[in-house]
Amino acid sequence: MTASINPGKTRDVAIKDPQERLFEYIASLVAWLELTKIKKIVFCENTNCQYDFSRIIEFASNQGKTLEVLIFSGNAKAQKYGKGYGEGEIIKYALRHSKYLSNTTNFYKITGRLFVKNFDEIQSYHQHFANVFQYPAFSPEHDPFIGMSPKKSETLVEQFRHIFRFLYVFLGRGKGRGPHDYTKHVVTSFYKSNVNFYRKNLIDSYKRVDEEKSYIIEHVFYEDILYKDFNLFLKPLTIIGRSGSTGGIYIEGENYPEEIEKLAMTFLL
Repeated sequence: MTASINPGKTRDVAIKDPQERLFEYIASLVAWLELTKIKKIVFCENTNCQYDFSRIIEFASNQGKTLEVLIFSGNAKAQKYGKGYGEGEIIKYALRHSKYLSNTTNFYKITGRLFVKNFDEIQSYHQHFANVFQYPAFSPEHDPFIGMSPKKSETLVEQFRHIFRFLYVFLGRGKGRGPHDYTKHVVTSFYKSNVNFYRKNLIDSYKRVDEEKSYIIEHVFYEDILYKDFNLFLKPLTIIGRSGSTGGIYIEGENYPEEIEKLAMTFLL
């Protein structure tokens, strides 16, 4: 689980309040511990968060599960190049410092404020596959690089920026300015990877991310796993949580059960 509790000035982050983000991370952790059969979770945070995770680590232990929490200071370049850059640094740090990831063959990666409601089913369906990704990352109507319709909440200046960004990317396609084809993305919020596959193909991919030029982690991963040995998810994912980029709910109507949110709140008191 990747986490960035205090993103600071990281670009294209809709939910910036550290307390709001912390609650969503805790709610996600509680859901993973309470609602799935997963036995080990590695939670890696890159803004040197001062929150004391000891109670939720103990809670996991009481459930017969293991929660390893890694915290480091590594968000400076993410504020320059974008959250995808920061996420790549988090995964590299976790692979280098986690005592559990160093002794495993495959892992599932999830953006820390999200929960996959049907994870047990997903895990069962894909137990014989080492690398599983989903693409395209965006359907045409949701593609941020194709959609020309400004949001209703945008000011006139923001609308011009929206159009300028589209033209900048579209006219610069093939010149390192990011994708112009919605099919050339893979989902990076949730995937399964073999540890050696990740180290060989993706460990340094994030270094090419530059969200100022609309060159995002989803595009970089697509380029680096193309023609490699991986499978697509066989079943659709039921994701609970909000997008860090837009602040919107992933799937309308899919929310945490009330008891999960109440339990999560107890870890913040």
